[in-house]
Amino acid sequence: MSDDSYLIAISDAEAEIEVKGSRFIACISPAKTPEEASDFKESVKKRYPKASHYCTASVFGHPNDSNGYAYSDDGEPSGTAGRPMLMALSDVGIGQVTAVVVRYFGGTKLGTGGLQRAYKDAVLEALPDLAAETLIFKKPFSVNFDYTDQGAVEPLFERYDAEVWEAEYSDIIKQEVRIEPSKVDELQEKLKAATQGRVQLRPYEPID
Repeated sequence: MSDDSYLIAISDAEAEIEVKGSRFIACISPAKTPEEASDFKESVKKRYPKASHYCTASVFGHPNDSNGYAYSDDGEPSGTAGRPMLMALSDVGIGQVTAVVVRYFGGTKLGTGGLQRAYKDAVLEALPDLAAETLIFKKPFSVNFDYTDQGAVEPLFERYDAEVWEAEYSDIIKQEVRIEPSKVDELQEKLKAATQGRVQLRPYEPID
């Protein structure tokens, strides 16, 4: 898979393991935002009330983008739950996903290493049942052009799979377009050639 694409979760999955009497129930769901992850955690807590811990790990965007990572040990010793869960998600290279592992304490302490293995293994147990699809990553750009250039610009956007996300039609056409990074340079050259340099992709700025 290229750097322009990655797997995203499109279904829920659940699995349970038992370690020395403690139950570890992994619940996984699609989540693009912290709000969606929080809502999912609350739904899990309602399904499994009175558990000892509800530990979480989330990858909100590209699986290689650490800025989109979030995790919580929810009272377990630091580093023993959320991070191992996150490692399980990142090892399979999946994004837009959140995992909650519910623990019902069985009376026997597992130690740092035991906890890390249990939380990671619970997520790994659920992952094979998680449906995923490939998302093509596209980078946003801004482009402005006159109506007279529309006939040259739009066929090029179609040829290079550029998606128009927002558009404003006033005295000129303003668009936000998203393009696979590997196609940007060639599309830029084609736009310049087709419009004698009048139309170029520019760094993204929101349309007012």
